[in-house]
Amino acid sequence: MGKITNEIVERAYGVAKDFYQKKITLKQATEILLKNGMNGKSAVDYIYNYSNLINGKLFTRSTNTYATDYFLRKIYEENGQPGLQNALISLSHHLDYYEEKSGASVKQRRDIYEKYINLLENKPETTVFPDEVEENVKYSEGKTKVVLVNSYERNQVARQKCIEHYGAFCQVCSFNFEDIFGDLGKDFIHVHHVIDIATIGTEYSVDPIKDLIPVCPNCHSMLHKKKPAFSIKELKDRMK
Repeated sequence: MGKITNEIVERAYGVAKDFYQKKITLKQATEILLKNGMNGKSAVDYIYNYSNLINGKLFTRSTNTYATDYFLRKIYEENGQPGLQNALISLSHHLDYYEEKSGASVKQRRDIYEKYINLLENKPETTVFPDEVEENVKYSEGKTKVVLVNSYERNQVARQKCIEHYGAFCQVCSFNFEDIFGDLGKDFIHVHHVIDIATIGTEYSVDPIKDLIPVCPNCHSMLHKKKPAFSIKELKDRMK
């Protein structure tokens, strides 16, 4: 089998969509792509990657740069903002997973991710953590410290979907930054991952509504005062 050409990628998208919509079986979908010059393993990868993108779930097998861009573009054209949000959550999980497992850079595909982030009507902002070191600033040796933050809580689009669902106020103490700081605090909030990270495998996919909850930085810190973290209810009871 030869190189996966752009034409094969475009054919794979249509076949993967037909499989997802249950118009054809996996066997039929694979056979079509085999006839178009794709090997069986890659065919299955591309077919399932589409399903994961549509559902906002992690996919572990990589696709080429053109496929990443083409799949996102078509999903956006056909499914609008909600479809693109799910696809970007899925891609973000994949890029983090791939970099951790392979140690390889995925700059080109991260650039594609950022390109489509900019197409969202309300571009999600990166979380602000006060003790975080800026990547583009040089510091004297020994003057920096590593700040490890749960990548699920950092996922820009997952955060956005969580906040759109619950609102930008703390689900523990009801603090709202915009009420106090005006425009400076508009839409600012942390999100807390409600599942103990130690129990999660590397192939976990975050659900923005079930797994994330908006909290203020103070309550976020208090939730993590024990391991595993307090539940939202437990912390509310402590406040009472």
